[in-house]
Amino acid sequence: MNAKIAWRWLGLTVIAALTACSPAQSIAEPSAPPTLTATPVETLPDAPMATATVSAPRPSPAPTSTLAPTATPVATVPEAPMLLTPTVTFTPEVYLPTVMKDWALAVYETQITLTSYAWEQALRPSDPGSPYYPYHDLDRGAVGPPAPRTYTGVILENSFTRITVLPYLGGRILRWEDRLTGQRLTYENPVIMPVNANWGYRGWWLATGGVEWAFPVEEHGLNEYLPWEYQLLSGENWRGVRVWHTDWRTGMTIEITLRLYGGDNTLVITPRITNPTAEPKPLMFWINAMLTLSGSNAPSNSLRFWVPTEQMKIHSTGDGQLPGPRSLISWPVFGGRDFSYYSEWRYYLGVFATQAQGAMGAYDEDSDLGLVRTYPPATPQGVKLFCLGDLPSDIFTVDNSRYFELWGGLNRTFFPEDYLSLAAGQTLTWDERWYAVHGIGGLAWANAELAAAFKQTAEGVMVGLFAPRAQTVDVVVKQNDLIQGVFPAQIGPDAPFRRAIPGSGAGWTLELWKDGLRLAEIAPY
Repeated sequence: MNAKIAWRWLGLTVIAALTACSPAQSIAEPSAPPTLTATPVETLPDAPMATATVSAPRPSPAPTSTLAPTATPVATVPEAPMLLTPTVTFTPEVYLPTVMKDWALAVYETQITLTSYAWEQALRPSDPGSPYYPYHDLDRGAVGPPAPRTYTGVILENSFTRITVLPYLGGRILRWEDRLTGQRLTYENPVIMPVNANWGYRGWWLATGGVEWAFPVEEHGLNEYLPWEYQLLSGENWRGVRVWHTDWRTGMTIEITLRLYGGDNTLVITPRITNPTAEPKPLMFWINAMLTLSGSNAPSNSLRFWVPTEQMKIHSTGDGQLPGPRSLISWPVFGGRDFSYYSEWRYYLGVFATQAQGAMGAYDEDSDLGLVRTYPPATPQGVKLFCLGDLPSDIFTVDNSRYFELWGGLNRTFFPEDYLSLAAGQTLTWDERWYAVHGIGGLAWANAELAAAFKQTAEGVMVGLFAPRAQTVDVVVKQNDLIQGVFPAQIGPDAPFRRAIPGSGAGWTLELWKDGLRLAEIAPY
């Protein structure tokens, strides 16, 4: 099917011509790679702060205070030889005026000390016949011992959220912190080290943690270990940082812009993929969030996943009770097991949702902390979960820390038939809105403006509501179509709402209304 699609999302209009083989709601297996062309119009202008181009600061063996802001780059000496010298666009630390001073909007550079193996000295040129040439091979025997090293990072924050970006290692988000609860959402490996296994497209990967940008191939991409360029951004009532890298194989550029707004704990993530060449180029792009949500550096058995889909397609698994790769299983219950519970992922397992519904998330009911991802379902089609299961931690770290992965992708799966092709001279861009959720006891439904929990208990039902920015919604609780409660809920990032409705039996529904429109009708879990 050929279709021309236009959509508008947070002030961004994209016109795309896509060639696909099935509706967006289900995974397709086309006979030829779909071709995608897109041209953005009237994008939100980014007002960069004063910038200069310098050589990137290199890691130093001398530790400094972690997350101590600095006004200028610090000259450093590399602990291990680097084969690459990145170019970095930076600005000295500047706190610009904000619309409301108590919103604490800021973006600035800082120095971050991390224990790191000397892995750069083990990089080797790959063979020209390699599928990932000219990206590097790794000689694991040449990796040097761990030592404290200093990296230049970027802090993006407001009163609710603090994001730490590490341009030197793939432009990743190193840390995502919820300032209201004091908890970190992301996994953070206590050491920077290559995995001791054949993981990733190159056969090696830095399991650093945080949120990485996988491009232009499946799995963890090709350039998560390379320094990316970056720029600090500022606009009225928002601050941001842009990171970007040009792929060595295709010449395409991947750019990620992160924004925080005053009074809102939403992180707006804007991928932008450009093909400046004269030929169409195949591509995959995925956002991989390595998370814990537990208040510690490992997921807990109180973790639950919320993915609105009826089926999952298996990518890989070590679970003998499940079928093999590409097989479809019902979601969330298959074979009498409810896989929305993390505790059911006893063996390693990766699955792709067969429906892209515009939202997904996860919530730890003990720590009372979760994360919601929302996205325009007409463009990014990929929804993936991965849990380590029985895989030992010593593959990727030096302690017992662990993580799970929540993926959002432009492509539907990692399988070859789901590659897309970006036409010559074209650019594709879209906005995603991700936000931390807390204080509502679970997650049963979400969109970009609101997250809800609706849980049946022995005494009745529990309603929980969270909004990334302040608003009022009307709540209607019914049982067998009879109203059991109607009340307004004033909610915001610092004011989650929670209320118990007494009763017994089944037939409960939760309706959320705003300005006379019903936003959602939710069944309890």
